[in-house]
Amino acid sequence: MSLINKDFRKNERESNSHNHFRLRWALLAITGAGIGVVIASTNTNTESTVAADTLPAFETVATTSEELARESFSLSLPELQAQQKIIDDANNLAPKQWREFKVRPGDNLARLFKRANIKPQQLDEMMKSGDAVKTLTKIFPKDIIRVLSDDDGMLQALRYDIDHKSYLMVERENGALVAKTYNHQIETREASASGVIDSSLFLAAQDAGISQNIIMELANVFGWDIDFALDIRKGDTFTVLYEELFRNGEKISNGNILAAEFINAGKAYRAVRYTNPQTNRSEYFTPDGKSMRKAFLRSPVNFTRISSRFTVSRYHPVLHKFRSHKGVDYAAKRGTPIQAAGDGKVIFKGKKGGYGKVMIVQHGTKYTTLYAHLKTYNRKLRVGTKVKQGQTIAYVGSSGLATGPHLHYEFRVNGVHRNPLTVKLPISSPVPKRYLADFELTTTPVFSQLDLLARTQQVALADSQADNI
Repeated sequence: MSLINKDFRKNERESNSHNHFRLRWALLAITGAGIGVVIASTNTNTESTVAADTLPAFETVATTSEELARESFSLSLPELQAQQKIIDDANNLAPKQWREFKVRPGDNLARLFKRANIKPQQLDEMMKSGDAVKTLTKIFPKDIIRVLSDDDGMLQALRYDIDHKSYLMVERENGALVAKTYNHQIETREASASGVIDSSLFLAAQDAGISQNIIMELANVFGWDIDFALDIRKGDTFTVLYEELFRNGEKISNGNILAAEFINAGKAYRAVRYTNPQTNRSEYFTPDGKSMRKAFLRSPVNFTRISSRFTVSRYHPVLHKFRSHKGVDYAAKRGTPIQAAGDGKVIFKGKKGGYGKVMIVQHGTKYTTLYAHLKTYNRKLRVGTKVKQGQTIAYVGSSGLATGPHLHYEFRVNGVHRNPLTVKLPISSPVPKRYLADFELTTTPVFSQLDLLARTQQVALADSQADNI
């Protein structure tokens, strides 16, 4: 059984913006009887062109192409085309058509320009319009690109959403194409959710309405202290306060976790996000300012089962004899990404007997981690390359003496093998003393919210249990 407790907070500014947007659409609907809109679609509606013969009187209308370009991501294609016609008519310009294209598998800009009937030399000119345009060399299937061109095949403008935070604009300025990158206006709201684990963390999170990204981040926050492959118990509870990101009143993604509580086997773990005023770096800390981030990940593979533990006597499935097993085997699908357990440097990359393909990372002067039976490596890594904690360094395979795909992981201290599941991991730096007062001032209201959410969850859980009696 899972409990849901969501709380969305909207400010007045967003509400006014949203009402304005709805009003604009209402005006569009009222004058819709006087609008002749033709939508031409090809390739199962992946491309569309909209023309407007009679235009509505919008409450606010962009007066220049540049202003319209900045609005283009919040407008539908019919509305965008209608406003473009207003601009062209006001400036006695030949009418131009906004068209929208969805990138197909195998597409590139040359193919897209050909479909748009834009002259090939326009592509060469655009690619020289500034460094910002280089982002178009990495377009992906299903990406949306909007282009504005005239009847002569001359590109007037191009819009490309790089991600939910930024976008590319290519426009003609004084006859020449100029490319610039701009940031969307993103609104951040707070949301919360609570859950009780009945069978699995993922199912409980799903019942609580939490996305996989948030639950994975929750596991990362507490992953230093809780092994989510082994330690999760029925009846464990979690409460999370997190951000949601909105653009033009529409949710586009989740943001950061602000604070969270996880009760595992009766023991409560709490974390809060705090940004260092000097470095502007955000990390997660306990309520008393200790870092949640240890020097090493407890497990370099997310949410896998352990197929073989650290032991001095284990029957080898290939050699058919007993021998020590100085590591932990994590069963996982072939190709599963393997993360560096901590910051360090690659000191070995290659084959090593029955281990098959191996990578060894050195962390400082005392610690090394070994990853074996790999399928392949991160091709960018070489011996001597520095890696960061959580960086993908290789992929699960079954090379060497292995009966199936899995990661063999070893943790060594001063060259001596230690059990990765039980070794005491060194902690990271706490909140600096000079910022403890700011830390308390900043995080106390957040923990108060977490307290309220946790109490609400406890009451709901108690009521549910009473109903089941």
